[in-house]
Amino acid sequence: SLAVLTTVGIVFSMLFESINFFKLHPWQDFFLGSKWAPNFRGDSDLSILPLLWGTIYISIIALLVAVPIGLFAAIYLSEYAGPRFRLTAKPVLEILAGVPTVVYGFFAVLTVAPAIREAGNLMGLATSPNSALAAGGVMGIMIIPFISSLADDAIRAVPRSLRDGSMAMGATRAETMTKVLLPAALPGIMGGILLALSRAIGETMIVVMAAGLIATLNINPLDSVTTVTVQIVTLLIGDTAFDNPKTLAAFALGLVLFLVTLGLNVIALTIVRKYREQYD
Repeated sequence: SLAVLTTVGIVFSMLFESINFFKLHPWQDFFLGSKWAPNFRGDSDLSILPLLWGTIYISIIALLVAVPIGLFAAIYLSEYAGPRFRLTAKPVLEILAGVPTVVYGFFAVLTVAPAIREAGNLMGLATSPNSALAAGGVMGIMIIPFISSLADDAIRAVPRSLRDGSMAMGATRAETMTKVLLPAALPGIMGGILLALSRAIGETMIVVMAAGLIATLNINPLDSVTTVTVQIVTLLIGDTAFDNPKTLAAFALGLVLFLVTLGLNVIALTIVRKYREQYD
């Protein structure tokens, strides 16, 4: 009951403060504009579209890193690795999920971003000190355990009879994996990917430290972008009252981010639930 009431209180607090924000700023500009340039001393351009684009763009880069690695790791651990190696490798892989995000942020700033900048300079490409590629790449490493663990569970949950039937028909282990096990486990794998995506969208520290503060609608991964979470942190820095326009803008951003992650979690859990009911 306490957890439910806390969640309801968070939702209503964001909703009421967002309504107060839209009394000061037109919702058409917030949802349909193309520029984020808050100054709160005169006319401010407060469009969430550049922030949503940066959030989605970095999340896509993270998935491009995490999905292949996580999926191949799950395939190897579930079907090819020996029991002793599996008992050691899977917990080690899942340790990545327990590393504090600020550590990933320092890794992105001190190691990944300089390496990308030097590589870009060697190829004659203009590279920003903070780039979407650095933040997305490190975030992809962070969400690998989410995909690998759920994909591994989904593959191992496929009934043994499907494996035995495929092997009895003369299929190799690789053919059994690609043509039988992966299609059967696809709902569970997609659920894990969507859960990892919602985790990436809500990530704060990595993008605060590695993505930058410039809100742009840029598709160049070597340029800096900003995300919804970065701007929420920026708006709430310092002592500001709850009726301050900066605080109200942060509540509006938080409400949109909450709705996006909630929708992804609902879709992912629905897919996983249907998958489990199918094989139970």
